[in-house]
Amino acid sequence: MPRNQPTARQRRLGSELRKMREAAGLTARFAAELIGTTPIQMSQVEAGKAGVSEARLR
Repeated sequence: MPRNQPTARQRRLGSELRKMREAAGLTARFAAELIGTTPIQMSQVEAGKAGVSEARLR
């Protein structure tokens, strides 16, 4: 579920995940497919508005 006010930690994690995805040359849509989620969920995670499980991080 999206959060209205992401914490600094959530924003930082999302930012780092986006940087790593972009450095790997992956689109958000393709990365979402790889981890079994939707592009909307991927965007929310990268914005710090949604959490991400440890399993998906791996």
